[in-house]
Amino acid sequence: MWAVVRDAYGDHDVPSTLMGVTVVGYDDQLVEIEAVAAAID
Repeated sequence: MWAVVRDAYGDHDVPSTLMGVTVVGYDDQLVEIEAVAAAID
């Protein structure tokens, strides 16, 4: 996945956080996901 992000953004690293499902704190924990996408015309 990170190779695709780097190809899209070049030398500029974008802020991001990646946490695997196996490290979620406890059963039935809720996780909020926020994303912003931009399309190039």
